Amino acid sequence: MQVHAPKGQYRVIGLDHINTLDSPSGPLSKDLESFDEARDLADRLTEEYLWTYVYDDAGKLLFEANSYREQARQVEMLSQEPPEGSKGDPRRTPP
Repeated sequence: MQVHAPKGQYRVIGLDHINTLDSPSGPLSKDLESFDEARDLADRLTEEYLWTYVYDDAGKLLFEANSYREQARQVEMLSQEPPEGSKGDPRRTPP
């Protein structure tokens, strides 16, 4: 897969579509004008793809996101034991 974005742009690549039944054919590749737009798209795409990357026009990896970060945070929060004598459930409090 070509990771170099067109000159002055940023390429977002999404790999391993989560929902294989509705999966598009192959990985996603989209070119954007600004790094901020590309990074935001990569973050949003973690709901659909396991791995997303942002590359510049030289092919340098600038940013990566994955759906595992959020899942790991939720697993950690749910595996916490309530403090002794606590009547509440710490797993239900926001981080």
